[in-house]
Amino acid sequence: FVLERDTSKLVPGVQMRQAGGVRGVHFSSPHTSMSFPSSQLLVNCDLFPKEFSIVVTLKVTNIAPKRVSVGLERTCSELLQGQLWFSPLRKGLYLCDGTVWITVLEDHKRLDYVMEHQVLTTSSETHDVEVFQVAGMGVMAALAHRSKTSGSAVYLWTQSGFKLYQNFTTHEALVWRHFNMGKKVFLVVSNSGGGPNNHFNKESETDFSVIYKWSKRRKKFVQFQSLQTHCARDWEAFTINRQTYLAVANHRQGNNNHTINSVIYKWNRSTKSFEVHQMLPTSGAYDWEFFTVGPYHFLVVANAFDGVTTSVDSVIYVWVNGGFQVFQTIKTFCATDWEMFQIGSRVFLVVANGHRLHGNGPSRYAINSTIYELDMNGQLFVRFQDIITYSAVDWEFFSLGEEHFLVVANSFNGESYSLNSILYRWQGYEGFVPVHWLPTIGCSDWEFFSFKGESYLIYSSAKAPLSKVFKLKTY
Repeated sequence: FVLERDTSKLVPGVQMRQAGGVRGVHFSSPHTSMSFPSSQLLVNCDLFPKEFSIVVTLKVTNIAPKRVSVGLERTCSELLQGQLWFSPLRKGLYLCDGTVWITVLEDHKRLDYVMEHQVLTTSSETHDVEVFQVAGMGVMAALAHRSKTSGSAVYLWTQSGFKLYQNFTTHEALVWRHFNMGKKVFLVVSNSGGGPNNHFNKESETDFSVIYKWSKRRKKFVQFQSLQTHCARDWEAFTINRQTYLAVANHRQGNNNHTINSVIYKWNRSTKSFEVHQMLPTSGAYDWEFFTVGPYHFLVVANAFDGVTTSVDSVIYVWVNGGFQVFQTIKTFCATDWEMFQIGSRVFLVVANGHRLHGNGPSRYAINSTIYELDMNGQLFVRFQDIITYSAVDWEFFSLGEEHFLVVANSFNGESYSLNSILYRWQGYEGFVPVHWLPTIGCSDWEFFSFKGESYLIYSSAKAPLSKVFKLKTY
């Protein structure tokens, strides 16, 4: 058992102790950065001895804990497998399983308030933001800009916020998605405006989505593969039985044809490219969400419009014998997003309903979006809670300590694009209750991310050339 530390910067109050054949790390009057109130950890104890120990028992398969490091986070890799890491910033103890840091013991955070951290001026309006990490670089964000002239961009997170890192040639980009295959990092972008040499008429217009691969040598993304799509509103990457798949949500072909096929692509290891695996009929598809419950793999599509009405069925598919089959249909109203999340052993799906429209009738933008819960006995999703939203286009779920939150992207109320997007907190029996109202302009997407123990939210605007980063202050 070895305590690793930089000997030039000794951590005060940290010693190695041995008693009764047991060795451990003893924190005696440590620096305040490594301290936290014991009352927050042992909530049912009113009295504490002058000195006490916390014993953590780890049951880990095929991993032998080797050492403890103290300080800033290092990327968890196979080389660090089995290492324990104590973070003074997070006030927690973590174990590297070879891929990610697993929480062993952590001081629970509680959300206090939300503060504006950065106003990111962009080259044009933004339809989507995707936050991800690249080893050796840190946190990055890909923004899908509307402008053909300026294209889209990837930004790198710094101490002061996101800074422009790489530009991309895109044509009315709608969405970015990142995914990993082994240690390789990829990005895929959807173009909705064809390309500079597009000569198709509107009824047969073909767009192209482009996959980029991260080059470690050049430290930038380089073009990898192009795929034919039709006004693709979303990409979803997932793995089943060690095989990698990409699902594209084809929204429409031309101006009027919304009832078309969306496509599941499979990675071909021999040709080193994605190839068509399965086609699924969709109606104005807007989003895919993949998730796994026990041994079952699910893929749910948000169907938005069939050419006549926004009152259409969205479909949950289940993986059976190498392909997806219909598991359940749910009536939605211009569904724009599905978000799956778990609280304890409970499994939920929340849909963002955009608006009600039928034929030439008026649109209703203030409508319910709905949370569904998986009934394990009945083997189907049942309605759990309705939440009033205003042309909702995205839900984002995240947790802080033992608290769980949902934030909705309200984009339009029928009169204005400037309105509050709302942050909801899980209250158990009461469901999700509103706790913070965040002013947004044409909000198109929310992303949650963490960096060095701090938590943030970023939203993109489809109506103004800006995105905003909010810092979540905790206690």
